[in-house]
Amino acid sequence: MSRIARLWIVGIALMSALGASAIVAAQKVPDPPAAPIPAQILTAKKIFIANGDSDPVFGVSNLAYNEFYASVKDSAQYELVPAPAGADLVCEVRYEIVFLGATQLQLRLAIIDPQTGIVLWRFTEHVRPWDREATGRKNFSTAISALVADLKTSSAPRPAATVVIAPH
Repeated sequence: MSRIARLWIVGIALMSALGASAIVAAQKVPDPPAAPIPAQILTAKKIFIANGDSDPVFGVSNLAYNEFYASVKDSAQYELVPAPAGADLVCEVRYEIVFLGATQLQLRLAIIDPQTGIVLWRFTEHVRPWDREATGRKNFSTAISALVADLKTSSAPRPAATVVIAPH
């Protein structure tokens, strides 16, 4: 086959691939508009932090609770109350070891309405694996900080959705 014929075939193959990717991009279904955040999360001032059923880490069974509690307290965003009855929200934190084909370590935060017991929101942060305990502690603290940031972000109001009506 001549060099010109090979270049012609390669050019046609590239144009076909680019055309196919443009069609796929044009057919992408748009994401739905963001749903509202529950009002209890947006207006909460007082929270109760509950110790979920955590697996021990580094030989400490309450490490997720202790670190999350200290981090939320340091953030000074909420008043921490000693009982769920006085809280606007209950935040249940837990550390889990999950087996999904491979071992995954994760921190979970459930934001619960104390009046109804309904979970209003849930966050999961993965803890990166480690070889040394010092690295593991750092990875664990990074995931705790991410959970506190998730809680803080969830209480920030979202801008109102803009509705655009296209002319016919």
